[in-house]
Amino acid sequence: MDIDDSDSDVKASKKTPSKKIPSSKVPTSKVPSSKVPSSSVISKSAQDKSLVKVQGKSSPSNSPGRPAYLLHRDLVIGRGSYGQVCIASREAPPESKSGKRRKFASKCVQLKPDPRYIAKLQEEVCVLKELRGHPFIIQLHDVLCIDNELFIITELGRGGDLFHLLTTHPKHGVTEAYAAKSLSQMLSAITYMHDHRIAHRDLKLENWVLMSPNAWSDLKLIDFGLSTHFERDVHMTRVVGSSYYVSPQVLKRSYTHSCDLWSLGVIAYMLLSGAPPFFGSSDALIKQSIITGTYSFPTSLFKDVSEEAKAFVCSLLSYAPEYRLTARQALNHPWLTKAAPRAYSTSTGSDELTT
Repeated sequence: MDIDDSDSDVKASKKTPSKKIPSSKVPTSKVPSSKVPSSSVISKSAQDKSLVKVQGKSSPSNSPGRPAYLLHRDLVIGRGSYGQVCIASREAPPESKSGKRRKFASKCVQLKPDPRYIAKLQEEVCVLKELRGHPFIIQLHDVLCIDNELFIITELGRGGDLFHLLTTHPKHGVTEAYAAKSLSQMLSAITYMHDHRIAHRDLKLENWVLMSPNAWSDLKLIDFGLSTHFERDVHMTRVVGSSYYVSPQVLKRSYTHSCDLWSLGVIAYMLLSGAPPFFGSSDALIKQSIITGTYSFPTSLFKDVSEEAKAFVCSLLSYAPEYRLTARQALNHPWLTKAAPRAYSTSTGSDELTT
């Protein structure tokens, strides 16, 4: 259920917090700008309606044409108000030794005759193109517009998301080494985004995926449906994000890209404890808890967590944005610079995430 705000894109969580952290619904996107993706043709397999062959048309400037994709509509890996994310595959390139089809994630969106709706999809594609090449941001491979349906094709994270990792974990939270490794990669991605004047605005555990089933594999940031370009010293006013992770300033309709650092502070708290810092039995109470901004470090959840790690969390959950660390400052925080290298040195061949 949405927070009661007609101009809001903050989505409520599916569950209330208990021992394990709650999930949150995928929010709808907002925002403007960019160009409509090129058109393509599509042909459905008569044998299996769940398989769709997606073939891009060749343009005068690109005679070979785009590769053909098989869209596996029965293999759904994500759902939201926009539609769903399915597995797509295409033939291996000639130089491939394995010869196996390569798999991708395809966000499938039914287009609407609504300029604002089209504009926010254009912004999402524009952001993905601009952020290509960063090691901890999901890579865009293709964009196809076919029969009034948009396909945004990206690389596939094969290890699930951090929410799944944490909620299936037998203990509260993960080790500081694992948390530091994860947060270091997250902050690298957010620093890169902010340097490009792009705010994500929906950072949460579900939007960080592991690239392989190995729990120590690299993380990558996904779902740029709420991302937007920002101007320095110009406050954003649209209420967007997900319950538990959204900053007080977003709820008050006056915020900057520092909202991303607040959300990372919530993620850091959850990684270390397995529970959210702000919670309530209803959407209204969750919202009030965030606006109040009061949180604690219960001994039952933080008995094995160092004071340095808690200080790191506090530096991101600073209520006043002017005292909140920037992404680059957080990346150089003493706890992170000390714990993250140790994490990388102990990760080889180990899936141990707890003490």
